[in-house]
Parts: sequence; C-alpha cells; structure tokens
Amino acid sequence: MNQKRNGGAASIVKRLVLAAPSSVEQVVAPTAIERALSVYQQLQERDQSVLLQARKILTQHIYGMIDRGENDEHRLTVGGLAQLKAIERDHAIKSAQDSAKRT
Repeated sequence: MNQKRNGGAASIVKRLVLAAPSSVEQVVAPTAIERALSVYQQLQERDQSVLLQARKILTQHIYGMIDRGENDEHRLTVGGLAQLKAIERDHAIKSAQDSAKRT
C-alpha cells in the first residue's frame, strides 16, 4: 500500500512538472516574438491588421519550435522571421485596408 502512495505522489509531481511552463515559454518565447515582430515592422511599414496577423503567426510558429526542443532566443527569432517571409512569398498577408479597397 505504501508503494501505491509513493507511486501516486510521483505521478502527481510528474504531472505538475509537465504542466508547469518553462522559462523558455514564459520569458524567451515572448521576447523572441516581440523582437521578430519589431524587425518585421522595421523592414516595411505595415498596417496594424497585418501586424496582428504576423503576431499570431509568430506566436504559433515560435511555440511550435519550442515544442520541438528549440530554446535559443536568436534561433526562435530568426525562425519566426523565416516563417513570415515564407508565408508572404506564398501569399501576402492581407491588411484590412486591402480588403476594404476591393469591396
């Protein structure tokens, strides 16, 4: 019975450790997202709606990189910028103003 209790406690601790966000997720990822967004904005003036879409893309991509084991802030930033560039190359990120002009 004592082994059952210890095994139960160990599984609770294991679940807490797995559920707790790491410093990479809490500090490095947001910094990489902001840095990549800043560089993206400096390269060309963009509408606020484009920047909001870019932030969403960066967030998803950078957290995906973290899930795959990347934790270097510089690599996360560059990877996020490369993803934005690839998306722009395949199809432009549309601004709200572009949509309004067509209607």
